[in-house]
Amino acid sequence: DDDSSGDPESGEPLTQGTVATMHFSQADDSRVMRDRNDANKIDFASLREKLKQRLSDHKEKERQQQFENEIEKLSGQIESMSPNMKASDAFDGVVCQLDQCNEDFTDAKNKSKKATRHFEDIKRKRSKKFTGAYKHIAESLETIYKDMTRSSKHPLGGQAYLSLDDTEEPFSGGIKFTAMPPMKRYRDMEYLSGGEKTIAALALLFAIHSYRPAPFFVMDEVDAALDNINVLKLCNYMRRRSEKDLQCIVISLKDVFYEQSQALVGICRDVSTNSSRTLTLDLAKFDKEDNEATRSGHKRSRASLSIGPRKRASTSSTRSSQ
Repeated sequence: DDDSSGDPESGEPLTQGTVATMHFSQADDSRVMRDRNDANKIDFASLREKLKQRLSDHKEKERQQQFENEIEKLSGQIESMSPNMKASDAFDGVVCQLDQCNEDFTDAKNKSKKATRHFEDIKRKRSKKFTGAYKHIAESLETIYKDMTRSSKHPLGGQAYLSLDDTEEPFSGGIKFTAMPPMKRYRDMEYLSGGEKTIAALALLFAIHSYRPAPFFVMDEVDAALDNINVLKLCNYMRRRSEKDLQCIVISLKDVFYEQSQALVGICRDVSTNSSRTLTLDLAKFDKEDNEATRSGHKRSRASLSIGPRKRASTSSTRSSQ
């Protein structure tokens, strides 16, 4: 059969001669020359030295088979991969969560700054209040301890003071209480006697009370370690303070406290009813009677003194008349 197709460039029908001519003239074809030029531009520098070496036909086939196996393996891995089509939606959700976390972080950061400022403000107020209370109590302690330890033999009384372990950060340390009774050298509180410790503790208690007075005190046998002289000093101090801002309910077994009190409340056992019984005695009326008796005594003494000069005057006048 005759081939009706021809040369696409010349438009002439192809024959055996023209086909042979085209086969041996491919070197002059522009497309072949372009491919050859492109092949010459390939950079084989990145190849491994083993691949640059010329191999025998047998080894070349093995190398080619190795490459084909590797290509087939990689192709199978690519085909086995199932891309997640919802990855974009999941990414958008994660981005939204990230934005929300950033907003929450900013909000928490602002709250933290606000809380820090509030904490610092409270810290300053706490330090100011503590400093005011500490100074007042320390000053009152010195005065009260001197009043409670003053006597005719020791008119100056003792010394007591407070000291901070850390003056810069008072809340980081403690407060040391030091008391020196009259005519005693400095010693730690643990080396003082029971009565000296009691007086020091009561002085500190009254100093704290002077800062913010309480309605009244309830003292349970605070005079147990005190002798009669110190009990009398304590009673006198409490009576002076009771005229201003102090009320005390004292449980005691000392007669000195009974004598200096304004009222007595006794608890005893009622044998007939087999229960406790309360006895009360108001001593204020006896104080009034004593005061009235004292006033009347003063009036009588003043009257007698005023009468004396008159008699002497009358006597002197009588003598003059004689």
